[in-house]
This record gives sequence, structure tokens and C-alpha cells, in this order.
Amino acid sequence: MKVLRIDSGSEAARAGIRTGDDLIEIDGHAIGDGIDVAHAIGWTDDDEIRVVFARDGKRMEFTLPSVHPEELGIALEPDALRTCGNHCAFCFIDQLPRGLRSSLYIKDEDYRLSFTCGNYVTLTNMSAGDYERILAQRLSPLYVSVHATDDDARRRLLGNTEAPPILPALSKLTDGGIAVHTQIVVCPGINDGDVLDATLRDLTALGDGLASIAVVPVGLTSHRDDLSELEPVSAGVARDTLAILNRWQARMLSERHEPIVYAADEFYLLAGLDPPPLEEYGDFPQLENGVGLLRWFERDIVDGAANIQGIDAGRRAVTILTGTLAAPFIETTVRRAFGGVAGLDLSVVPVVNRLLGESVTVAGLLAGRDIAEAVRGAGASDLFLLPGEAFNAEWLTLDGLALPDIRDLAGVDHIDATGDLVAAIERLLQDEAHGQTEGS
Repeated sequence: MKVLRIDSGSEAARAGIRTGDDLIEIDGHAIGDGIDVAHAIGWTDDDEIRVVFARDGKRMEFTLPSVHPEELGIALEPDALRTCGNHCAFCFIDQLPRGLRSSLYIKDEDYRLSFTCGNYVTLTNMSAGDYERILAQRLSPLYVSVHATDDDARRRLLGNTEAPPILPALSKLTDGGIAVHTQIVVCPGINDGDVLDATLRDLTALGDGLASIAVVPVGLTSHRDDLSELEPVSAGVARDTLAILNRWQARMLSERHEPIVYAADEFYLLAGLDPPPLEEYGDFPQLENGVGLLRWFERDIVDGAANIQGIDAGRRAVTILTGTLAAPFIETTVRRAFGGVAGLDLSVVPVVNRLLGESVTVAGLLAGRDIAEAVRGAGASDLFLLPGEAFNAEWLTLDGLALPDIRDLAGVDHIDATGDLVAAIERLLQDEAHGQTEGS
């Protein structure tokens, strides 16, 4: 791994390590990527490690504190990304319009990111050496997109006639002590019904190594002109799917005392049903897949709002924007949670997704321009709260807008985006109380 930068005055600089040096070994462990670095350092109990760099064809050895290179002032080159060779019928990246954030078009298929970031992989580009490394370095848990254990159905879904059978791959991992979280994207007519039932049977037979199964509905945008035709998940398909999942969940509760099998919240909303109670989600192993997110939200809102009950808001209006599918659930939740706050007028505005199509109904895929349009049409409010999940780590929406851009487009300054709705409302009420104190 090449050294890209050495911080001036750092321990690495004082040791004589230079930009351009190639990190090749730590305490006898060969280094090929960031996981090798973490693994080598993690295995030592000593305060110091022997680090070997290559420079101009020569080996340069250094004794350094046993901490990550970043703490020594060493910036290493990022790992080369493994990309996806599948052509999934439901691939969301292929359904995106042009002009969005560039990172959205990267198709990664890298088991290392599965381990470090929870990214889902199909295991279609794995070598024997990859499996050996995973087992040797205990890269657990991993996150695997299964979709179907029937080879023909899975190859059709992946658009890859050469995709290897998934069950032997999963067995190799679980038999070796690697925990595996799995997901199934339900595409009606291909992997629902009996195919789904068989997939759940095969996966649950893997034993304790199977950590969880998330079943999510296929997401279809309005940008599929050159893609194969797929059917959306209807209310009927959602109910039928939930019936299958409920049977397997009951069986897993009986056998393993854990649900193991989970449906994404969207299935319940599409079927017109309430999601299960909070306690049925265990330790929320599939929260990032939209499993249990509504109950998680409900718990945080109800618990947080309990601290501000009885406060007089002094006639304050708060407008919460979200996706169309969950809007009724969220409105019911916030009205119940904040019912004891006098003078607080709460409303929930569902944002229609015009960028990706009205069939895309979740808050995490809303564009900044669609949000701004919804704010303009929402009427007066003291505070507009946007869903934090619509923004990435750099606080940019799918179409690359930051919060100030949305404010400009909407013509409104009092817009905020936060993952903590209660804290935002509490700040508003504190500002109101402060204003009243100053005016008295």
C-alpha cells in the first residue's frame, strides 16, 4: 500500500518514512489492503510493531507504536474497489437518471466492504483465495444478497448465467464460523411465492451461522426504458409474502428463540397492516434495510417527547416532510407523542418523488428539488423538518443539493434536516421561551 502523505512533525516523519514508500509487511504479516493492516495490528499484544516498507527496490524496516498508521501520521492509498459484473434486473443504479451525485453510479461488489461497511454482495466474483482469507482473518459478519437459492431463478435475477450456486458458498462461510446476514429482493413472478418459501427453507437450514434474513420489495423507478419488465409489489403480493414470512418467523422463534426472518416495513405499509411491535425486531439486525425503522422511529419520538410534555409552545407550527408511503404512520406517531404540548401545531407533508417516479415512496430516496417544491406548497410554518435519511454523510441529497440550496429553492430560511426530530422541536420551543423572556 503506497504512502500518499506523511504529516509534518508526526511520528512517521520523525522515523524517516516518506511519501511514495510502499507498506508491505507488519510484524511478519503481508499487507495488501486496509483489512490486512487492521488484522496485523489487531493480532499483536505488544506496544510496538515491526513495519516494513519498500523504497526504490529496498526493504526499509521501522519499529513503531502498535496503532493504526493514521495515528502515526501516515495516509495510505485507498483500497482498489471491486466492482459488480452482474446485470440485475432490479439494479437500482441502472434505474437512476443522469446528473446525480457521481458516487451513486458506482457498482461495488467487494466482500471487504461487506465486512467493514455492511454492503451487500452476491459472492459471484469470489476466488478460493478470497474464502480462505475470510476464514483465516475471521471477517465476520458478512452481508449477502441471495434473492433465491434456486439457481435458475437467481441467475435470472442477477442477469448472470455464470453465477455460481449460492448455497455451497454460504455453507463454506457458515461452516467456517462466519456469521451471514442475507437479503431477498422480492420480484413478483420470479422469486416470490413457492420460490421464496424454498429460499427461506434453504437459508434457515444453514443453522446458527445464518444471522438474519431481510425480505424487501423490489424498487422500480420511472427510468427503466431499456431494462427488462418487472412487476411492482402489489398489496396482494405484500399480504401473501407476509403470510409466508410469518410462518417462517414463528418457526425460527420456536427453534432459535429469535425471529431471524424479517420483512421490510414497506411490506406492511403496502399490505395496509401495522408493522409488528418493537420487541419483535430483536436487536434490529437489518435496520439499514428498512426493517423495523418505523418502530425504531416511534420509540425515539415517544420517549423523547415525554420530556417536553406540558410545555406551552405559544402557537408554533412545525411541518415534517417525508416519503409518501410512511407519511400516515409518521403523522399518527408525532401527533400522539406531542399531544401534551399546548400550542404546537404539527403537520406531516408527504413528498412526491418526481425525480425517480411516484412509485418510489421512501424518504431516503427523495431529491432536494422535490423537497423544495413540497416546502413551497406546504403553507406557512415556523419550522420545516426534512428527513435526515434523504442526505448522505456530506449532507447532500441524491441530486447533489445541500441544505442551503434547498432553502434557496424553497424561498424559506427556517428549514432543518436532522435525525433527531425531538431535539429540533425542543430547540424551537426553547427559542420561543427565550423570546418570551426577553419580551417580558
